[in-house]
Amino acid sequence: MDAKCLSVVVPTFNEEEIIGQCLTRLTEQLDHILEIIVVDNNSTDATVDIVRSFADRFSEVILVSEERQGLVYARNTGLDAATGPAISRIDSDTLVPPGWAETIVDFLHSDTEKRWAALCGRGEAYGLPYGDSIGNLKKRVGLLRPPRTTKNTVKDVPVLYGSNMTLRRETWLEVRDKVSMRRDVFEDVDCGLCVQESGGRNAFLAHLTVGVSPRRMETSIRGFVTYMLCLPRTLLLHKRFALAAAAATIYLPAITILHTGRLVIIRSYDKETGRFSARNILRASIDRAMP
Repeated sequence: MDAKCLSVVVPTFNEEEIIGQCLTRLTEQLDHILEIIVVDNNSTDATVDIVRSFADRFSEVILVSEERQGLVYARNTGLDAATGPAISRIDSDTLVPPGWAETIVDFLHSDTEKRWAALCGRGEAYGLPYGDSIGNLKKRVGLLRPPRTTKNTVKDVPVLYGSNMTLRRETWLEVRDKVSMRRDVFEDVDCGLCVQESGGRNAFLAHLTVGVSPRRMETSIRGFVTYMLCLPRTLLLHKRFALAAAAATIYLPAITILHTGRLVIIRSYDKETGRFSARNILRASIDRAMP
């Protein structure tokens, strides 16, 4: 596997505000990225024009179109078009850090026995009104706890994280006809379970972290619950009945309570003035659409 062996697939739909930043981060890592395939899924804003401006400057940036609306269709089109031996899939609002592509390539190079069929990392929300307070709190709490793992610990996990995931090309070819095309399930969870059920292993790299948009956090409580119901539905699809029950009765209520408190903080914040006000909580908003 060459150093420049990574294909990156970026499905996109009306992302004119962030797609430029996403591609800027990726094109700064072309020593390890073979191609960046942006799949436009019927954007009506300036997304396509922005992507074309990058394609004019970087031959590695390739724009393709998928007319069937939905993330699963755009994802498949991009993964099918990828030519590298390793294929990363991120969201168009994902901001990768320096060294992200090199970390992935180095991990795959070191896995000479191909013990891992796929890998993923973390996502940390950027642009939150409380800034880095939560992240700093996590770090302080972590310093008080005895270390359980080293920085480069690799864990075997059943699912993948769509904003920061990589498949070997042969892995994608193995699960291509097994992944669900439903839009009411979590496609990344489904993909990871398909990898596992096909005999492959998913690696979780705790140190592989990308920035993700907090837009889903701004969704109404009803919209958030509708979105999160995709998790038990995905588990049921794979006959993981005990996990589906736990997700529906324990995880979903807990994460909804967390979301409610977080939503109050986010909604009360005025980005223009940089101040918090209780009057902002009831302001009109539009829920983020299902993928």
